[in-house]
Amino acid sequence: MRFFAALLLVLWAAPSLAQFETATVVGTVRDTSGAVVPSAKVTLTNRATGVSVERMSDGNGSFEFFTVRIGIYLVSAEKDGFSIAVIDDVQVTVGARQRVDLSMAVGSGIRDQGSGIRDQGSGILIPNP
Repeated sequence: MRFFAALLLVLWAAPSLAQFETATVVGTVRDTSGAVVPSAKVTLTNRATGVSVERMSDGNGSFEFFTVRIGIYLVSAEKDGFSIAVIDDVQVTVGARQRVDLSMAVGSGIRDQGSGIRDQGSGILIPNP
């Protein structure tokens, strides 16, 4: 009987531990005038593994990636008629809700928005030295 009680305790506790090994990455895609950019393809790429996940920004320019593993990421957004917006070295930490806002310029090319670590509270990009 003790074995089954212990097994139930382990099975019950395991999912709650897994919840804390991931984070959420959210943001908004805008153009340089501040207008939202709907239907932009936003890509989140893990720098260590090279694994990428894509989402489309919604009608408000917003996007969200759920259950993101901790690590360092490159975030990019692209849409026809705009330059590709890129932010590199975004550090995703356990249990965080990381905010990564992207700005796209009209035209072609890559708009590098720097690298660094996003402050969890303010969402401000802290550049790497």
